[in-house]
Formats: sequence, C-alpha cells, structure tokens
Amino acid sequence: MRYEHILVAVDLTKSSKDVINKGISLAKNANSKLSFVYVDVDKVVLEPKEEQTLHQQLQTLADEADYPVTNTLVVIGDLHIKLSGLVKNMNIDLVVCGHHHKFLSRFSSSVPKLANAVEADLLVVYLS
Repeated sequence: MRYEHILVAVDLTKSSKDVINKGISLAKNANSKLSFVYVDVDKVVLEPKEEQTLHQQLQTLADEADYPVTNTLVVIGDLHIKLSGLVKNMNIDLVVCGHHHKFLSRFSSSVPKLANAVEADLLVVYLS
C-alpha cells in the first residue's frame, strides 16, 4: 500500500527514535510526506517557554531524521482525540506510534482508543 502522508507520534524519549525510524522507512519506500507530533496528555495548558522547549526537542528529532519532515506539531489533550483530528485535517493516511509492553499498559493502553478513533491505518511499533 502506498501512503501519501505519514504521521509519527512520539513521546520525546529515547524510544522515539525507533518509532521515527519505522516511519522514515515507510515514507522512503513510498516517497510520502512525513510529519511528527508530540501530544502532551498531562497538561491542560502549556506555558510558552514549555511549548517552545517541546517544539525544539521535536525539531531536533526532525533535523536528525534521514528524511524531510513536513510538519512538527506539539498539541495538548487526549491522544486519540488529537490524533483523530490531525488525521482528518492533514489528510494523514498512516499513523505510526509506539507501545511499551509493561504491566500497567495492560490497564491503561491508548492503543484500543486510537484504533477506534483514528480514520487511517495505524502501525503500532513494539518498544522494549
């Protein structure tokens, strides 16, 4: 399948590189647009300095990518709701995100919510 626009959701940890590399690999194969997003699920409002720091971290990941990144976005809110909106507004046809297999993730995983909310293909990358 050929994807036109791939959205990679990152959490700005070391494991983000694994998710980004998967997104880049898929984008290269199809010559797709590639965008990165960080969703802060713990805040209601970001202070300007905080938002600037997050944008810088995300832009650093984009600058280090071995592929052109079209957009870098920092948003706040529920992951599945925010990604669903971005998919519609940006014509995203694939969302790539990571998932840690930990005991607590069995109770609070966002993957089922994402699968039900996002109207695009969803690739969940296993993160060790």
